[in-house]
Amino acid sequence: MKEEKEKDKLENITGSGIEVTIKGKEYKLGIFGMRDLADFRQYIKGQRIKIIQNTIQYDNQEMRKKEIEMIEKSVPGNSAEAKAERLRLISNIITNYRTERMEMIESLLDSNVNETKELQTMDGVCFMLWRSLQKYQPELTLADVDNMIDLDNISEISNVLMNIGGKVKNSQKRAKKV
Repeated sequence: MKEEKEKDKLENITGSGIEVTIKGKEYKLGIFGMRDLADFRQYIKGQRIKIIQNTIQYDNQEMRKKEIEMIEKSVPGNSAEAKAERLRLISNIITNYRTERMEMIESLLDSNVNETKELQTMDGVCFMLWRSLQKYQPELTLADVDNMIDLDNISEISNVLMNIGGKVKNSQKRAKKV
């Protein structure tokens, strides 16, 4: 028991890998570092931005066109003053127009990511497993890792990942369950 505790402590200090079996194949997981968590946060934000971009396909260009047409009709004439006024109003619309999509993306970029919650999602498990596997199997792609995870093993993989951030206990036993 004491040897096992010393081994866990040594793994934490040296960052040595943890053996796991996923779908009958042996892999070695690396310990997460701060850079991995920062990349995880950025990945999650990027995935959310993709959803927004796919959901909101337009940025209300039609609405802007209608507003510009209304300005052109409401400030008639060809005098220099009328043209300057139309130009000023149109310029205000273009420079001050904030689309819903832009606001949502900016909000996401400024928001925090709950890593614990996100690590329970398919995207979160897949990304962090990929980052952990890359430390010893750099040839694996995110798509490769996505194919390793299914409904039968996601919970167990998630549990392993939650425990490899440098605080692994009984790593050999836990990892073999996957």
